[in-house]
Amino acid sequence: MSSSLLKENIDLESKGLISRQQIKAEIKANEAAGIRFSVNGSELVPANVDSISSTQRNTVLSNGVNTICLTEHFMAGAALINLNHVDVDLSDEELPFGDGSSKLWLDLFKEKNLVPGEAFNSSLSLKEEIKIVDPEKPHRYIIAKPSDENFKATYLMDWNHPKIGKQSFTWQLGVNPIEDITDARTFSTEMENQMLGLSGWIVGITEDDFTMPLRFADEPSRHKVLDLIGDLYLSGINPLLIKMEIISNQGGHHLNSLLAKAIREQNI
Repeated sequence: MSSSLLKENIDLESKGLISRQQIKAEIKANEAAGIRFSVNGSELVPANVDSISSTQRNTVLSNGVNTICLTEHFMAGAALINLNHVDVDLSDEELPFGDGSSKLWLDLFKEKNLVPGEAFNSSLSLKEEIKIVDPEKPHRYIIAKPSDENFKATYLMDWNHPKIGKQSFTWQLGVNPIEDITDARTFSTEMENQMLGLSGWIVGITEDDFTMPLRFADEPSRHKVLDLIGDLYLSGINPLLIKMEIISNQGGHHLNSLLAKAIREQNI
């Protein structure tokens, strides 16, 4: 299936997590390959692994002039509808945050009839297995294996928490609705939320519970799959077009970015 193409420019406005101000995003078609970001029409920042400047808490892209924060939720939404060849111009150096999921992007894409009626099929194949291990915490790793089936990703989580514990979630293209992951929100400890003034906005984790009802019992691991897909799109290839199975054991943005680089190096 070809990439979803914009017929007209589309806009979205939502509060930014960092600035706490309303962030405007204008999305328009481009003739170049890939997805690019800009701030108030300034120099473009390509959405690829070469632009990654930080993976602490979120995936940050930079061209040395502009820095674009919180890219992963938009990139995941774009991957899930196979959106490419677009420029995203922002009013500040961050993406609109919404509720911490990709729901605001999916709702926009649905409104503009950009969501495919049927799941698109994977058309590329991973050439060989890739395994990336965190050298400082070797229990954290990501494995990507060639597969005869459409893209499939599993996230394994192990938290010493009564409402999380050991949980996992698997999402597969053509099997699970995209809403199974686009609606899953990010989360943080409530102590961090209070320190950063995010209490009541971001799902908070207390010693024995959450600060707001979960949309899914396994919402934390679902959100990690969402982040994974968004980060892997920085390989320059929509990961959903690649026949592979991914298992992430307590991985995060850094390991995701290393996997994105390894996928690009395979020249799929």
